[in-house]
Formats: sequence, C-alpha cells, structure tokens
Amino acid sequence: MRRITALLLTGVLVTACTDEVDQAPVESDPVPLEETVVDRMVIDLGLDGDDSWYAVNDTVMGGVSEGFVDYTDDTLVFSGTVSTDSNGGFTSVRSVSDDWDLSEYTNLVVRLKSEGQPFTLIFADSPNWWEGQFRYDIEDIEEGWNEVVIPLVDFEFYDMNTGYPESTGEKMRRGTRKNIVHMEFMSKLFEDGSFRLEVDHLTFE
Repeated sequence: MRRITALLLTGVLVTACTDEVDQAPVESDPVPLEETVVDRMVIDLGLDGDDSWYAVNDTVMGGVSEGFVDYTDDTLVFSGTVSTDSNGGFTSVRSVSDDWDLSEYTNLVVRLKSEGQPFTLIFADSPNWWEGQFRYDIEDIEEGWNEVVIPLVDFEFYDMNTGYPESTGEKMRRGTRKNIVHMEFMSKLFEDGSFRLEVDHLTFE
C-alpha cells in the first residue's frame, strides 16, 4: 500500500510518498501512522505555483531602469532595460515578505536562464535594506536552461551603510539563515542594456 502525505511549507505544497507492507488489522494493537520526513523545500514559480514576486527598480532612488514581471504556467519571467541615467543602474524581482528558516538546508538549486545581464541572488534577514543582506553572484550561465547548485554557506553578507553593497566577508552560516524575510534577483552590473531572466524553481536541500 502506498500512502501519500502532503505538507504545506511557506505556501509550497510538498508531497512525500512512503511504501508500506499490507498487514491484517489487529484490534488490540492498531498500527500507528508513520511520520514522513521532508528533506527539501521547493519554491515553484509560475501561475501554477508562486506568482507573487514583483519588480523593484532603481526608480525608488530616482533612476529610470525598467523591469517587468510576467508568468507562464511554470516560470517567472523578468525582463526590461537597465539604464545608468539619473544615477540609476539596477533592477530586481523580489518575493513577498515571509519568514523562511533555511538553517536545516545545505544547498540551493536554481533552474533558470538569463540573457543580457548577469544577476545576483539576494537573501535578506531584515526588511530594511540599509541593514545589509546576503548575496551570491550567479555566474557562468550558458545559453538556455541552467541548473545552478549553490552551497548556502557561499552567500556573503554585504553592508549597505554607504548606499552601495560592500562585502564584509561574513558567510551565511546556519545561525544566520534562520529568519530570511525575502528573496530577490538583482541585475549584477550597473551597465546599460536589456535583459530577460526566466526562473523555474528554487529548491533547498
């Protein structure tokens, strides 16, 4: 007999399967339900998954870059133009605020494809940008779909007190990734140009 157990983790439905051997029921000693261990968390993006991410452009600081969010059934699509005019130069797509505890996970697997601009993946443990954030530059992206495996300890903390990100060298160890409030893909280069980023899922293992 195969039992299907579904758990809801941060808005994402995770389903686990366990195999059991059929046994005759014993009235005096009922068989207890087994606990199902879920060893990963999947954030599926798209209309059939999470379609709540939104654009944050440099217009918040007077810039004129433009980034637009769209969704297919299975993916998030972020596209637009980065402009360095008017002291601008960045655009990003961000998750809604939540409270993720990533301390039980070791790696992040991201399936994506990117054209025109490289991107940095950001994990913030404070809603206030000036209090800093953890960053990882996604590099060496080939044409078409890529599956990028990122050790979570490779995220570095960046100080934002000057208004520009400056690495402190601090790694995102287990104790510092217990309360992540949002995730974000931000254009890495402060350079003019168009871009298109498509993301399928983020899987924490």
